[in-house]
Amino acid sequence: MIEIYLLEQLSAFEKYGTLSKAAEALHISQPALSRSMKKIEDELGVSLFDRDKAKISLNETGVLAAKLANEMLSLNNGMIRRIKAYDRSQRSINIGSCAPFPMSELMPLLQDHFGYMLITSEMAEVDSIESGLLDSTYQIGILNKPTENKELFCQRFISEHLFISVPKTHRLAKREYITFEDFEGESFLLFEHVGCWKELCHDRMKGANFLIQKTMDSLQELVRGSDFPCFTTDAFMQTSPIGENRVAIPIEEPEAYITFYITCLNSYKKKYASFFNSIRSRSIQE
Repeated sequence: MIEIYLLEQLSAFEKYGTLSKAAEALHISQPALSRSMKKIEDELGVSLFDRDKAKISLNETGVLAAKLANEMLSLNNGMIRRIKAYDRSQRSINIGSCAPFPMSELMPLLQDHFGYMLITSEMAEVDSIESGLLDSTYQIGILNKPTENKELFCQRFISEHLFISVPKTHRLAKREYITFEDFEGESFLLFEHVGCWKELCHDRMKGANFLIQKTMDSLQELVRGSDFPCFTTDAFMQTSPIGENRVAIPIEEPEAYITFYITCLNSYKKKYASFFNSIRSRSIQE
């Protein structure tokens, strides 16, 4: 069996093209790297290099060997990553969420059921959440649609409806509802860390301009001191009223309503059974 360090050195030679550059990148001497390349040939019983007085280069067999070495290294690194992630999952729960509100709603429920474990969370894109669940980067995911992956268990969690908040003097302030077409030419304040809502705004409001704010403090300061419209949701307004000088108007478009789903690996379903039962009871009550 060829040792991992030899595969790493062959991969480095293929990447950098010369013994001197590869040896420098690996922090070993050029003669040591040359001996390693000869050792790989001896173990395989084939020639991998064309040699002349000035340099060596990979022959066709060597090119194939380097390609397979890279694949083996990727598999090895993936195995190590998944084992470490699984070990962490026995002591902690890491959540990947596509939006902030459902994550904030989920945390107290997790604390009730798994307060003895370390619970962390982060925002991520839907595809990254699903792949993170599969490799145990995340133990629980929050998606904006049911997953189609058969390896994942999925359960409805909570819904959210997008609104805009405008000053009472704004041209749209008297409207009972609005559509995406009404935003043509408008400039909106938009918080950067709103997950899938941000993508929706950019996709459906092509004629609008967005003034992206990196912190909630800066966003709220501009909302209080300017006439710019901003986004809010029915859920967010329950804890953060819009203020006396503004009105909130619902966006009546199918995409402005999002139902979020909680997901995990099927193999974790039993471990999280009581937690998912509490979510199911909550959904029935709502």
